[in-house]
Amino acid sequence: MVRPSRSVSRARGTGRAQQETLLLVSSRDRLTARYGEGGFHAIRNSLDDFRVGLSKRGVKLMVGLVDDRGSMSGLGVTPLKRITAASVKGVLDAMRERASGRSKPPLSVLILGGHEVIPYFKLANPAFDSDGEVLSDNPYGSRPGALSSEKCLLPDVPVGRMPDGEGRGLDLLTAQLALAARAGGPPESRRRALDNRDGRQLAYTAAVWQKASREVAKGLGWEGALKVSPPLTHLSVKKGWFEGKTHLYFNLHGSDREPYWFGQQANTYPTALSPRNVTNLCGGPKVVVTEACYGAIEAGRGSETSMALAFLSAGALCFLGSTCVAYGALVPPVSEADLIALHFFRNLHNGMTYGKALVNARAQLAALAVSRQGYLDEDDRKTLLEFVLFGDPTLRLPLAG
Repeated sequence: MVRPSRSVSRARGTGRAQQETLLLVSSRDRLTARYGEGGFHAIRNSLDDFRVGLSKRGVKLMVGLVDDRGSMSGLGVTPLKRITAASVKGVLDAMRERASGRSKPPLSVLILGGHEVIPYFKLANPAFDSDGEVLSDNPYGSRPGALSSEKCLLPDVPVGRMPDGEGRGLDLLTAQLALAARAGGPPESRRRALDNRDGRQLAYTAAVWQKASREVAKGLGWEGALKVSPPLTHLSVKKGWFEGKTHLYFNLHGSDREPYWFGQQANTYPTALSPRNVTNLCGGPKVVVTEACYGAIEAGRGSETSMALAFLSAGALCFLGSTCVAYGALVPPVSEADLIALHFFRNLHNGMTYGKALVNARAQLAALAVSRQGYLDEDDRKTLLEFVLFGDPTLRLPLAG
């Protein structure tokens, strides 16, 4: 991650909540091309179970296979002959209008498949760095017709994605759907989110950024949760690190050429974490947040070559990371990606869904940046665009107790 030197309401109404609708989009042709008719049938069966799981949480599922005539005709939408990010957004905009109706229920979007199934938008990079463009899902949650970087900084609809990756992609897709189907429970059964001081958290940072990372951990009440690289490396990581942990926060270097995350002290960059370190997460589903550059990279990769896919393959329920070069503070006050991580976890503990927690974290970052400097600089704008959520955006933290 690059380190330069430099309110949203949390309350929920007391009245009866409207039923949330989850708009799921994917491609029948591309899923079938990747996994065959049998694989697509397995995905449809998983979607049926997912629909049942959602209904138990009070969420309605609307499925749109953008190139399937039967699926699209049921929604009054013409099936796509050519899939692009913009054409898929057009379908989503139509689904959004149809789902909203007069009652305007809460909406979320779930993209089923990685970049090869439903592509990310390739947005203009607002920052002056090595990235030619920013891969983003922001437009899928932005108002109809919003396609440019400047119009998609703050989406109003939560968006999540379940990527498949290469290799065992079918297994990963069906496993993510099954895990989300079993997670959560009826909204009225929630008492409170897990306490953020109960020892179920782990934070792992590069030594050069430990002051900023400690500030994030302190803001979350994660006393004693911070591990530092160096001296720690991937060889120091033991299975017990993750056992019983439900919240994982990483502030390490990432790369678009190697699958590892790295620490840093002066000019030393030890390997801090590898995909092999996370192949068997113990203690139940995890929420994983990383500030690493390219932390969410998944296109053309598998669980052995993508940290994001490694976590998801190991049973992570939610993964939040950046698709390209990320920014944050070297020392407090924290900024950019630090604020995304801090507010995302805070919002989860205040009862928001994964998707809404990210929507609000972006708004909170923007509000603080404007209050500090009077405007959003290029690093702020890029940060708002590059973070993507892997997982069901309608889920909340597990019940306490």
